[in-house]
Amino acid sequence: MADLMLERPRKVTVVEAIVEQIVRQIQTGKLKPGDRLPSERQLIEMLGVSRSSVREALQGLAMMGLVESRHGQGSFISPNLVRLFPNMESAVLPSSLQRTMRLHLVEARRTVECPVAELAAARADEDGLARLRNAFAAYKQLMESKGYHEALNVHHHAFHVGLADLSQNPFFTPVVETLLRAVPQSLRESEFNTLGPQELQAITQAEVAIHRAILTAVERREPAAARAAMEEHMDFELRLIRQIFPERDHA
Repeated sequence: MADLMLERPRKVTVVEAIVEQIVRQIQTGKLKPGDRLPSERQLIEMLGVSRSSVREALQGLAMMGLVESRHGQGSFISPNLVRLFPNMESAVLPSSLQRTMRLHLVEARRTVECPVAELAAARADEDGLARLRNAFAAYKQLMESKGYHEALNVHHHAFHVGLADLSQNPFFTPVVETLLRAVPQSLRESEFNTLGPQELQAITQAEVAIHRAILTAVERREPAAARAAMEEHMDFELRLIRQIFPERDHA
């Protein structure tokens, strides 16, 4: 633990930046399965952030299966990490880690967000619909003007959180927010950085069309169609992950 180096977060949101740093420590082998993380108080002092930011970051890492909390003992790097990555010394570990996290995240999002979209269509009120339309319009404008990094980090999140709000179930909103923050934004952006201009344009158009389909189904109060549109969104995410992070031969 003596060589563990952390720094003040500098990019994206504070929570995402904290998560990214811990992930990087795992990628480089400075944090290994079973290692104990510094206490909340120590992390607050090391990072210069609030207690709530540290807790949200730890929750996000737990959602990814990278960190586990033990009552009265603190937070530890999951010992199950070795099962996710059989060869911890592999040169392709960073890509494998990103791919695995993203696949787990889509699985979790599908489980939560598909029924959320269905409920949103069944229970939508006009105020919530207005907010959802505004979030989509801002998202679409930025995506199409090549401001996709900001669109993904702000307005895309606002759209999905807006759906959770429309479900009229207060437990869904924080769950969706946690899922959306689970993977550091820089990892999400790295997907786009590997694409050529034509690929990026096609993906941008598809992303906007998928979100428009979700919005339309909710506006029409069509629960089955809203769920189907969200399923297509998750299918698209899976295809994108498999394109950008192809599965390696682990033999």
